[in-house]
Amino acid sequence: MNVEAHPPPHWPRIFSGDPGRLRWIALILYVLFLNLWGLGRHGLFEPDEGRYANMALEFLEPEHDRLEPTLSDVSHFDKPPLIYWMTGTSLAVFGVNEFAARLPSVVGSFLGLAGVALLAFRLHGEKAAWWGVLVFATTLQCWALARLLSPDMLLCGLCTLGAGCCLGGVSGSRFGWWCAGAILWSLAWWDKATACLVPLFALTVALHLSGRQDLLARLRPFRLFLTILILGSPWYVLMMLRHGELDGFFFHRELAGRVLGHVDGRSGFPGFHFVTAAVLWLPWWPLAVRGGLTSPGFKQSLSWKERLRSIPFEFIVALLVLTVFSFISSKLITYTVTGAPWLAAGIGGCLKNKRFSPMGLEGRLLVLGAVFVVAVVMVLPRFEASLGVNSSTRKVVETSRRLGGKTWICDRFLPGMEFYAGESVYYVNTESLVQVRDSPGQMPDKHFKTDKEVASLVASSGEGVWLVQSRKKAPNWISTLLEATEGVPAEPVVVGDFKLWKLR
Repeated sequence: MNVEAHPPPHWPRIFSGDPGRLRWIALILYVLFLNLWGLGRHGLFEPDEGRYANMALEFLEPEHDRLEPTLSDVSHFDKPPLIYWMTGTSLAVFGVNEFAARLPSVVGSFLGLAGVALLAFRLHGEKAAWWGVLVFATTLQCWALARLLSPDMLLCGLCTLGAGCCLGGVSGSRFGWWCAGAILWSLAWWDKATACLVPLFALTVALHLSGRQDLLARLRPFRLFLTILILGSPWYVLMMLRHGELDGFFFHRELAGRVLGHVDGRSGFPGFHFVTAAVLWLPWWPLAVRGGLTSPGFKQSLSWKERLRSIPFEFIVALLVLTVFSFISSKLITYTVTGAPWLAAGIGGCLKNKRFSPMGLEGRLLVLGAVFVVAVVMVLPRFEASLGVNSSTRKVVETSRRLGGKTWICDRFLPGMEFYAGESVYYVNTESLVQVRDSPGQMPDKHFKTDKEVASLVASSGEGVWLVQSRKKAPNWISTLLEATEGVPAEPVVVGDFKLWKLR
């Protein structure tokens, strides 16, 4: 197992007569279709997509510090700023629309695809790289997160391509490739901080268990870890120097809290991530199980150590990512996406000698995948406002604006409202979002009101004031406000799970 894999002399030359070029061209076109077609057709989902888009828009407002992310004009330090910078830049270049908002996740997916191709090519050859890219692009979790605005797919892409570079790239200077990988991994820290260390830990342990000392020497995990800390920490250090109260916020709430129990909840049963991965890593993970358990070394070896070393280490990386996140208290199904590229690279190695058949099982899966994408893109806008707490507010704003809406009052925090309606949005009796007191440009009173303040706001406003009720059971202040306001219709306008009351 310590024998280093020798890659083929070159990639297929796509624009020459290389026989592999048509296969790669077809795959690239298929991947572009999966990731880009209908990307902006449905509205931003609450609360996550709405929150990231809201913060990206505020990145463009001159009154805010570019280093200090703000959410509804309140400083917000839950994540480092890279995802907001990229999304804000995309909105500035391509306009304020859903396609531009989700484009950074597509970029993350493309980085992940490049990383899988590099890893599989380096370890198993060109055909394995082709299969690995196909598997990654069509794994359910990878496809879904590539089309949703969040930092998770960008994290996945940066870590995966970083790993591919650190393990040696294709040709040329090993040190140059390693430096490129270290920079990419450090950018992953700027995207989601310590979450980027989970795949690094999993990769290091997997290489030890598999006896791949050749790759471990290339990875230089301890040096890589120190480089990530050095290049990734300046923003955190600067923020703590500016705001002393962030020391406890970063170390207790965001670091210890994610492991021991986060204020936002996100709990799950033991084995939560293994169960969700059994669904989200379809349709390909059964091939990984078959490839690992049916390998000649696994069947013939008597000792468990030898059997373990016969399993492709990429599969062990994926399992370790699931294991680590399963021990962390804060659980979300998006966390484990950094394990999926390793699954794809390992499956690519298992399929490297298989000829792709359009009429075979894999061909039918691709057709089914394309039909699934078309169906989701066409159907999702029809019920995007009927997804409970995750509903999009796009149709809410469109409907009320068509009826003269100019100002919106919400019974809970719906950050995506500002993406569609602008600054004339107010949230009533929302728990304070203030994390520091002295941040420049911070205006918590601009969007967050008490029920008494909003009653005065309605009384002094002109026409076009709408109340957005997103909770099934209306808070008491809504009944009081409706009773005190003259001319309110007896029945609200219903948009999916929302009730819209015209107040003025």
